[in-house]
Amino acid sequence: MRWILLLLLLLNGIVYLAGKSEKGFDTLAERVASTESTGNIQLLSELGESLAGDEAEVEVQSGIVSKSELPALIKGQCLVLGPVMDVSFIRGAQEKNTAITAYSEEYERGADYWVYLGPYSSFGVASKVSSELRAKRIDNFVIRKGELKDAVSLGVFTDAERAATHAKGLIKKRYAAEIRRIAKMATRYWLVLEGGNSDVDYTQIEALMAGIADDNKKLRKKSCNLIASYKQLD
Repeated sequence: MRWILLLLLLLNGIVYLAGKSEKGFDTLAERVASTESTGNIQLLSELGESLAGDEAEVEVQSGIVSKSELPALIKGQCLVLGPVMDVSFIRGAQEKNTAITAYSEEYERGADYWVYLGPYSSFGVASKVSSELRAKRIDNFVIRKGELKDAVSLGVFTDAERAATHAKGLIKKRYAAEIRRIAKMATRYWLVLEGGNSDVDYTQIEALMAGIADDNKKLRKKSCNLIASYKQLD
């Protein structure tokens, strides 16, 4: 009777251990399956490379890499400030930093529209026509130089439409008035910092140029090819 009792206890123990083992196996299988489905299995060598990459990124973000190794401008790129109308202002900025170059650009700031007769063969002929016009109370004067030398000016307008209206009125009076557009040219200047020079502290100079910029003088980064047509100041 005692042996039967011991045998039953032994059988119960074996069943319990078998169930425990099977449950542990299922748990392990679930973990392996979960790992395979999410793709998180990594070789130790791959894990090392990943950590190295993370460390490199942290170094850049934390400022370990100096700004001189990460230039603000690349070769072929320019930092341009302008337009500046006063050349003395340009000279003052260059004195503060010799890496800044200066360029001038001729541009059309507007135009005049001349209503005129002629030009005539000589000043004498033009003067005779001018006197005739004054006798009819038509304001005029003889142009003494330039493209319209020895022509008789009948008015100068900044608006093309007004000039055309005036010319039509004179044509009705049998004067062959013509209109000539005369461009008014001016010069403006630009401060330029060219990229790609490892000896230049771009951060410092960019801060200097930014301090000069205002509503009239804009600071921009652009291709150096866009200012190739400008004339460099000595």
